[in-house]
Amino acid sequence: MAAPERARASVGRAQVIEELRTRLAAISDGKFAATSIDPAVNVFDYGYVDSLSAVLFLAHVEETYGVAIDDVELVERLNTLDAIADHVCASS
Repeated sequence: MAAPERARASVGRAQVIEELRTRLAAISDGKFAATSIDPAVNVFDYGYVDSLSAVLFLAHVEETYGVAIDDVELVERLNTLDAIADHVCASS
């Protein structure tokens, strides 16, 4: 089993959300604290990501969990951390 697959299989939904919140906080260069990021809201509407940071964020998801999400999916369907975590967990 590859490293991302092992990592994905060993984490639960809550842990995925916390890791994604931490990553968004890091990408924001201090604009957001991980604890202030609401996993239920649209990441674009609340300014958690823009077009550039979305690319970095999606690369992180793929590298960490082995789950590819394209930019259209992020905008249209997987636009909350809750939805992304569900998708990551369902893909394991």
